[in-house]
Formats: sequence, C-alpha cells, structure tokens
Amino acid sequence: MGIPDILVFGAGPAGCTAARLLASWGHAVTIITRPEGAGAALAESLTPSCGKFFDLLGIRDAIDGAGFVRATGNTVWWGRGEPRVEMFAHDARGWQATSIVLERVMLAEAERAGARVERRLLTPEDAAALPATFRLDCTGRAGLLARSRAGRRMEEGHRTVALAATWRRPDAWPLPDPTHTLIESYADGWAWSVPLDETRRAVAVMVDPRTTDLARGDGARTTYLGEVGKTARLRALLAPATLESGPTGWDASMYASTTYAGSDWLVVGDAASFVDPLSSAGVRKALASGWLAAIATHTALSNPSMASAALAFFAAREAEVYANFLMLTRRFLHDAAEGQAHPFWAERAETREWDERRDREQQERAGVQAAYERLRLAPELRVHRGPDVRLEMRPAIAGHEIVFEPRLITPDDPAGVRFLHDIDVVTMVDLAPSLRQVPDLFDACVGRAGPMDLAAFLTALATALARGWLVFAPEIQPLPRP
Repeated sequence: MGIPDILVFGAGPAGCTAARLLASWGHAVTIITRPEGAGAALAESLTPSCGKFFDLLGIRDAIDGAGFVRATGNTVWWGRGEPRVEMFAHDARGWQATSIVLERVMLAEAERAGARVERRLLTPEDAAALPATFRLDCTGRAGLLARSRAGRRMEEGHRTVALAATWRRPDAWPLPDPTHTLIESYADGWAWSVPLDETRRAVAVMVDPRTTDLARGDGARTTYLGEVGKTARLRALLAPATLESGPTGWDASMYASTTYAGSDWLVVGDAASFVDPLSSAGVRKALASGWLAAIATHTALSNPSMASAALAFFAAREAEVYANFLMLTRRFLHDAAEGQAHPFWAERAETREWDERRDREQQERAGVQAAYERLRLAPELRVHRGPDVRLEMRPAIAGHEIVFEPRLITPDDPAGVRFLHDIDVVTMVDLAPSLRQVPDLFDACVGRAGPMDLAAFLTALATALARGWLVFAPEIQPLPRP
C-alpha cells in the first residue's frame, strides 16, 4: 500500500470529522487510534447546533440510531440567581452521549467513507516518523504532536480537575425534564450531570486542587462524595440513588496552543485547545475544528499555491474560537462568583474583556438604531464609501476549499468582513453609492447576491452606516418628524 495522503491521530469527534470529509473528497486517509477499550467512557452533552455538522457529514441517521438520550435543554442552579430551566430554542433537541459510543459511531462512518483505521499506541516519535504527506493531531489533551510542535499554554486561573461517577436511581428522577443537563455551583466548585438512560445519570464535580478544600479520606470515592456533599440540589437528587461506577478523574484545565499549524501538520479539536466544560460546547467545537481542518488540508494538498493561506486561515480561526470561549466562560464564572469569597471563584471572576465587549456592543446597538432612524426619515439614500474602508482579497471558505474573496477592510476589522446577518455587505457597499432609494438598493443586492431577508438587509445597512463603512452625504438631512 502506498503512502497515505493524510494521517489522522485520534478518533474522537474532531478526528472522525476530518477523516470522513477528506476520504470522501478522494484523499487516502489513515486513522490511527488507541486499542478498543483503552479510553475512559466520559459523558458528553451535545447541543442542537451539532446537528448541522452531522447533516454535513451525512451521519445524522447513524447518530440518531445510537440510542442517545435526546435533551431539550438545561436546568441550572447558578450563583445566587434564581433557578432556571433553559429550553433549547425552536423546540430543538440535543444529544446526551458517552464518548466511547459517539466515537464508535463516528469512526464507523469515517471507515464507510473510505478511511483506513489502525488501532495501536504511538509515541510522539512514532507519530512524527510515520510516512505521510500531512498529519492531523486529533488526540485531545494527550497532544501526540501538539505538545512538541504546537506548544501549549495553560490558562492562568483556570486549573480544574473533574471527578465523575455514574449513579442509578430506583425510581424516576424528579426533575422538570429528566433529559436536561443539570448545572449547580457551590462554595468552591461546580457540578454537572447528564442522563445516560432513564435510570442512570453521570455526575461530575469541577474543582481547583490548589484552592479547594478537597475532602480527605481513603481514596477517590471519599473525595468525590465529599464534593457532591457540598452541593444542595444534586445532593438531594442523589440521596436515594446508588453510586454505580467510578469515580474517575481527569484534568479539565483550559489551555491553548502557541501555534496551530505547520507546513505539513495541524493540531485539531482538543489537541489544539480545551475550553471549560461549563460551556457544554466541547463536542461542537471539535466538530467545527475537524471540518475546518479538513478544508484547510484539502486546499493545501490540492492547490499548493494556497497552502500557506489555508493553514494560516485555520490557525487564525482556531485562536479566535478559543478567545471567544474564554471570554464567555469568564462571564459565566463571574455570575457565579458574586457573593462568593472563596479563591476558586475569585480567580475566575475576571470580566474586564467581557465588560469592554458588552460596552462596545451597547454602543453599536445605539449607533445602529440611530442610523436606522436617519435612513427612515431621509428623503433619499445619498451615501458614499467611508474614507477608511477599502476592498481587499482575503482567504475565506467556499465549499470545501479556502479561496480568496473580497472583504471590507477597516482599522476596526483588519481581517475583513464579507457577510453580516447573512447579507453580502461587500455587494451592498459597492452598490449603495450609485442608488438613491433603499428599495432600489435592496433589489440590486438581490439581483447580484441572490434572495435575502428584508429585515436582515435593513439591519445590515444600518450597521454599515453605524460602523462607517457607508457615510451619509453631508447635504442629506432627515425629514422633519410629523
């Protein structure tokens, strides 16, 4: 057998996503993963947004046939706020899975697409020496290549250890909706639970071993039960239940790579970065990372002239995703920290970046509303492109390739913007100066870019004015109010 185009190390959601896509696009792909049964079975909460990736991969039927509990939302006891039941929007449902079953299903689908699978343990030296044109490290926290090639930066103030076990209750779980993920904060940690079936739930506690007064005793079981005992709602829920298996523990600290790509390798999913389990977005992040890694790898191999741009695009997107999750996590942790004096929460209560972002968003909303009112009252549309706005070619995703496309470039958006609220703002800014009425601009944009929602178009137009992409001509004044 010849040298494979691509070696994928690891068969979690990121690795299986990348492998299935690349194999379906005609590449010779080999997945190398650990022997069956070598990994722990971790509970996973998959949000409904994972569904679009299952559809893209063509594996929705396989996922739905795996017998996972279908979740309708979350039940949350967080900080000093009121308990809340959060239903997924539009009656959508997520999946409550275990990592082993999810991996088994997705690996079978990757094989069905043409990927070869080898089960064996590798050292980093073995992985680097195996012949291949390209390598994807999808080995999660183990970081088969990531630790030596990408570097790893632990997130200051986010050292977390997870302890998890499975509980069985003899009767129904007394919850508003037993399919829900349960989240509860307590004095020096937080707890999380998902259903495995009608009678069993996985329950995990998240603690910082540097600051938390872990219960001391004769082993992990005593330590774990001590932490569960610090909760209120979950402790009551588990009182008649039996500890069926576990606990097991693992490092759940946040980290990011120093770099995400080399000339012939990428770090993908949790090998690239790990976000706090609080977000319940780990699997979705892995699926998205695997999808983008497949696109970047396919582009690099099929169009070498685009290789550098494609790999840089992947790296920039991964860094951006991690930064956004970090900010969101800090916001949630800050909400729980209010009124808590314990160091666990004090170290996690930093929200400066979130506060600054919130302030910017509030200012922009006010600016968009003002621009919309001026549009509504103006006798005609007389605008020109802002003085600091230019059109430049930037890398972007088109199908399963990275291509160059025109973007609006400004000092505030150096990476460029193409779409806003699903509206092609490049087309909008290009056409707007030549037209005098908003309906005419809408019709022209539809003619060039295709059908679009009118409300979204008006919001995008007002945003373009608020951000200075378009500027009102000075002689245009609003009509007097009636």
